[in-house]
Amino acid sequence: MEKELKPGRFLKTQIIKEYTDRLKDSSSLFVTDFAGLTNKQIEDLRSKLKVVSSKYLVINNSLCKTALKELKLDNLADLIDGSCAISYTSSDPVAISKALVDFAKANDRFQVKGGYVDGDIITVDTIKEFASMPSREILLGRLVAALNSPIVGMVSVCSGIIKKLLYAINDIISKREDKQ
Repeated sequence: MEKELKPGRFLKTQIIKEYTDRLKDSSSLFVTDFAGLTNKQIEDLRSKLKVVSSKYLVINNSLCKTALKELKLDNLADLIDGSCAISYTSSDPVAISKALVDFAKANDRFQVKGGYVDGDIITVDTIKEFASMPSREILLGRLVAALNSPIVGMVSVCSGIIKKLLYAINDIISKREDKQ
């Protein structure tokens, strides 16, 4: 016999399932405190996060704690207290960190409490370090330049040798033509 759930319990179970479904595929989760922000400010934050392929979910604390515990994120569940929301993404954690830290600088009442990135719980200090890093695209560009640098140097050295050889051959040809 299947146990019948009360309507309120069924709704809570569905909300927990919704939280776990949204958060389980995310490589980065950030817990924030939005107490004192207006709806307009929250919508402004959501639009900034949307630009960096992130979402902002205002949560029910107890239900979200249950969902995070189901996802084996007990340490992150400990940060859930007060007016909390979770920002999550499957893309670049540096970009979302920048968006959250910049928003916190502009809005004194907004606070980043901590996060989870690629299997590790991170502190606010780590999030601020992420925010100070260059974007993924800039880092990839620097990597390509660093990998390309030895090749460019070698081509430059080889072209210099070839130029000197051509100058020497031209000098020899012009000296022979002067003798004739």
